[in-house]
Amino acid sequence: MKPLAATIIFLMSLWSIFRSVPVNAEAALAEEIQPMITTSELIVGRNRFAFGLLYENKLVENAEITLRTYDLEQAAARPTSELKVPYQAIQKINQKSAVHRHADGTEHVHGDESGIQGLYVAHVDFARSGNWGIELLIGQPGGSPKTARFAVTVLDRPATPAVGSAAPRSRNLIARDVKNLRQIDTSQKPDVRLHQVRIADAIAQGKPQLIVFATPQFCTSRMCGPVVDIVRSLLPTYSKRMAFIHQEIWQDFAEKKMFPTVEEWRLDTEPWVFLVDGKGIIRAKFEGLVTAQEIEGALQQILPGEATRLQ
Repeated sequence: MKPLAATIIFLMSLWSIFRSVPVNAEAALAEEIQPMITTSELIVGRNRFAFGLLYENKLVENAEITLRTYDLEQAAARPTSELKVPYQAIQKINQKSAVHRHADGTEHVHGDESGIQGLYVAHVDFARSGNWGIELLIGQPGGSPKTARFAVTVLDRPATPAVGSAAPRSRNLIARDVKNLRQIDTSQKPDVRLHQVRIADAIAQGKPQLIVFATPQFCTSRMCGPVVDIVRSLLPTYSKRMAFIHQEIWQDFAEKKMFPTVEEWRLDTEPWVFLVDGKGIIRAKFEGLVTAQEIEGALQQILPGEATRLQ
């Protein structure tokens, strides 16, 4: 067999191992362990890659995870990187059970015993754009690790506003613009503190801000989690030093009409959390479920004196 033909056959075989996984959805893989990927946007360089694991319809917590990456356009079937992936528990938040409605009409409940307790977060580097394979080795006490494999696409640059770029000067609706806060917030109990400031005004005032784009009632996956509640838990500590803004996704869910601010930020998934400094520059962003600890770690970049306080 000629070397080129052998390489093509090998790459086709490698591709067959790594199947595509729907992002922000519960993946229907043949393996017993199902990864639930919450990161849709991967770019050349360093990425936050977050996911949950489902086994027998139950979320897997505190497992020992090894993540390997494979360049699917190279002939060698060797991992390009290997790292341990820590489990990050979500701070316990007192919340009542809430029914979330999905775009396909299905529902699930957050806040009960089946709710999200945490997620796995890795920081993965990709050397080039294109197709990559990811392999997860999930350790089992006294047994061989279970394996999940899937393919991802890496972009040259992000579709959403990039870290280091200027934040869009959006004039989002705030509490005084509406008669009922539920017009701009589908939370069970909308928090008026998250609807006091326009993004453009905070930038003009030189005020750092945390912006959470989320639709509590109409989340898109089991991994969407209580992100607005997590953001709200940070208000007592940080609200005097920065603006907190919640931007609802759907202006009309039935018609699939997004709020203009969501379109200005070019967001096709949710939830997202953006941290913007006093000069209006995006310093960090998180897609999908995120912990309070992750957000607080990123605040070191934008709040004076925060690095010292968190050490």
